[in-house]
Parts: sequence; structure tokens; C-alpha cells
Amino acid sequence: MGKIIQLDKRHLVKMAEISLDSDHENDKILKVKLLDYVKEFKRRFKIKHEKFFGYKEAGVLKGFANIKLFFPGHKHCELYWLAVDKEYQGNGIGTNLVSFVEKYAKEKGFRKIFAYTNKTMKRTRKFYEKLGYSLVNEFPGYYGYSNNKYTTAVLYSKVL
Repeated sequence: MGKIIQLDKRHLVKMAEISLDSDHENDKILKVKLLDYVKEFKRRFKIKHEKFFGYKEAGVLKGFANIKLFFPGHKHCELYWLAVDKEYQGNGIGTNLVSFVEKYAKEKGFRKIFAYTNKTMKRTRKFYEKLGYSLVNEFPGYYGYSNNKYTTAVLYSKVL
């Protein structure tokens, strides 16, 4: 059984590897590289209202989640980033991470959590729905990619 830990800058490269290995279809389209993720995570660790948590088992970081302790509305937060290494997907790691983030948010006094994903990511959408998230709205052109198929975001929410 794994455990959830708070992540810091020492985990940047492994987090970038997990993100690339998580099989996010837009990464291939946008030709995202490991260094792109390292730079993004380094930037995000400087943001005071964001926290990163990882699922570690047998000394291996297998997935992580990022929560923004701010989202428009009264006592709202956002599950901003969730990634599980493709090799370990389907083993409950994502569910464990989301449950941990939800509990953490509730303990911090938040009453609702939101999560965006791409409309084309059907497996991710089913995952959120299975965990009790409800579709709030769709936002065409949200991501601004040149390929219109991948530009629509969908927003989910869950009462904590």
C-alpha cells in the first residue's frame, strides 16, 4: 500500500516524467517535452496558494495531484493537475489522490472543488463522474490550440 506525501522541488523531474508518461493526448499534439514540464512545475511551486501531493509506493512516485486553494466563488478550490504514470493507471492511485485532495480541502474550510479537463478526454471525464463530480459547463476555445478538436474545456464540480 502506498502513501500520500507533500511534494517539493526535489520531485520536479519525476513529476515531469509522470506527466509525459500519463498518456495525455494533447501532449503529443503540442509536442510537450520533459523540460517544458520541469519549467512549469518549478514555476507552480512558487505559487503560494498551490500544493502538490504525490502517491508513493515502494519508494516510487507513481502519481501526483495539484490543488489550487483558490477558485472563484465562496470557499471554492480547484483540483488543477492530476497525473498517474501510465504503467500504474487503473490501480486506484488517481482515486486515492483525489480523495486525499478533497479531504485536505474540506479540512481547510473549502466547501466545493472544481476540475477542468478537455472535452475530448472521455476516460478522464468518466473518472471524475465516477467520483461524484458533476458537469458545470463547457468552454469552447478555452485552450486556444490550433486544432479545434482539442480546444473545448469542460468544468466539473463536487460539493465537499
